[in-house]
Amino acid sequence: MHNKPGRPTKKKHVVLLGASVGQAWSIEALPDRVAAAQGYRFEYAGEYAFDKTEALRKILQRKENRPDAVLIKECAAYFPGDLHRYQELLKEWVKECRKANVIPIPTTVVPVVSTKNKPIKERLKDFIKTFLGRPTTATQLEGIFRYNDWVRAYAAQEGLTVLDLEAPLRTSQGDRSLRVDLHSGDGLHLNSTAYGILDTIVVPTLDRAFQKK
Repeated sequence: MHNKPGRPTKKKHVVLLGASVGQAWSIEALPDRVAAAQGYRFEYAGEYAFDKTEALRKILQRKENRPDAVLIKECAAYFPGDLHRYQELLKEWVKECRKANVIPIPTTVVPVVSTKNKPIKERLKDFIKTFLGRPTTATQLEGIFRYNDWVRAYAAQEGLTVLDLEAPLRTSQGDRSLRVDLHSGDGLHLNSTAYGILDTIVVPTLDRAFQKK
């Protein structure tokens, strides 16, 4: 007797909820770039503001095509900001995902290039902003790092898996700003080399998240 062929394993559906940096990643095509991603199906959902409450709710309320997990990604452009409000929003999103039986996977924020690594013209702009009391690259990075550190601590407390986008793209352990060879020209948006690095961390992170479930 011949054994009946088994049914193909259903691919796990993962939504990346983010803004421009997430959109440029083209995560839908990740399985074409990374062989290990064949067991996953990816979708990008855009929301160009820090508060992604309504966009997340629409995803979670789907009758069809509801994901198994949501990667909740924020952009450096929203920093510095109201850290307490950001924290409370993420806590609420985690709750809503869990209630819908969808795995929430928060991400750290990709940092920007530091002032010292910017062209002289951009350094001068930051210098003027300091005197005007306006946010500078330094305050932006400070806000990003405070948020990222909190995300890691909160995730550990809640038993969540974090997709750490900062760690592989920062200059070094001592300099957490974006590596100068990884931006597309504006110090914030990423180039293809950076996305190639991020491609390598997605599947191991997802595997850990689903193993915890």
